[in-house]
Amino acid sequence: MKVESSKTKAFEFIWKGKKEAFLETLEHSKKVLTLCKEKGISANESENIYIEGNNVDALKLLKDNYAGKIRVIYIDPPYNTKKNFVYNDNYNRSDWCSMIYKSLILSKDLMSDDGVIFISIDDNEVYNLKLICDEIFGEENFITKFIYEKTQHFGRQKFNAYSNAEYILCYAKYLYDTKLKELLVERIKTKLEDAPLYNASNNLTTLNFPAKTVTFRIPDGAYNVTESNDYKLLNQVIVKNGVNLNDFSLRFKSRWSQVKVIQELQKGTRFLVKTKKFAIRAEYTDSKITKIAPKQIIFTNKKNEYCTYSRFNGQVTTSETGKKDIEDLLGECIFSYPKPVSLIKYLLSLIFDYKKDKFLNDFIVLDFFSGSGTTAQAVLELNEQDNGNRKFILVQKPEIINKINYKTICDIGEERIKRCIKQINSNSGFKVFKITDN
Repeated sequence: MKVESSKTKAFEFIWKGKKEAFLETLEHSKKVLTLCKEKGISANESENIYIEGNNVDALKLLKDNYAGKIRVIYIDPPYNTKKNFVYNDNYNRSDWCSMIYKSLILSKDLMSDDGVIFISIDDNEVYNLKLICDEIFGEENFITKFIYEKTQHFGRQKFNAYSNAEYILCYAKYLYDTKLKELLVERIKTKLEDAPLYNASNNLTTLNFPAKTVTFRIPDGAYNVTESNDYKLLNQVIVKNGVNLNDFSLRFKSRWSQVKVIQELQKGTRFLVKTKKFAIRAEYTDSKITKIAPKQIIFTNKKNEYCTYSRFNGQVTTSETGKKDIEDLLGECIFSYPKPVSLIKYLLSLIFDYKKDKFLNDFIVLDFFSGSGTTAQAVLELNEQDNGNRKFILVQKPEIINKINYKTICDIGEERIKRCIKQINSNSGFKVFKITDN
């Protein structure tokens, strides 16, 4: 395996088996998709699909009906960790590269012209994956390498460095037409400027903020105290849909008086609380609209003022929360390091239609390394949150596992989807297909 110069490319990433992997993508699948009538929920009406089988076959079979129709792909492929968890992640490096290479080539054909792909990966293969993606999608279509802070809990001391982050490579199918496309937007602001009210040299002042005059970027709920000694809540504040439902009073060293607060409110000024410290800021109104792009680092520590929240005020959480997501539905955590639902929901909430200048909530999401079914749960919950019409297509090889209640990984994924639909009282459903011989 090496990187060699080429007359047609600055670099060409070569490994044993690459040519054979490419030729395999050109072959037509000799398999078929067979509906499992005994599985799924409301299968006749639903556009959500779960496929039991090899992802290369699945991607080939999906091409007839879904070529150019997939807006978002998210995958969390097996990492080359040299350990064995639920499914095999102990690959010869060339085999790992060939596996990813084949599936990514085929998945690109399914993407819409404005489609994006997110790929979770760790240190072991991020470099090789970046080279493979540059070849398949083109360096010009690389959006970013997100850095996901995966844990806040550290075990025993590691030599030289402790890995508490993973990566999410993000590419567009076509990032440019006549100009750069705006495909990912975290939130839209109608205020151009905000400024802190705190001034350390001033005396303590008590300010009252009327109901629905403060925007919060912290989770909805009831708050009685702050996480900062500089700010003291004098009464409980109820936050719902990102605003305060009731009047509340805050005591701190303010550069404004209560009279000034009232005057600014009359001008249209609103206020902003970004974290649980309650370091309140003034937001000045303006006719312009500002689109806020997602930050490259996805922070998960809620005490960090830069902690990542979706536009629905949902905090992105750690992999430990991913375990709890499964336990809450299935009663046990079968996977070792599942991604949290909050991370996938955050990524899906970024999808923006630059032509219509609005967020999208009606598109197809594909995950062909679906594991425990986190992506399906994220789609279902997000639809329930904003009345969206996102659909999922999940693919998973039915690998045998040694669990009392589940024979294969697919059994876990399908049961998780069923319980999620029941838990959120959704009208959604899904159909199950198996890949079988023709």
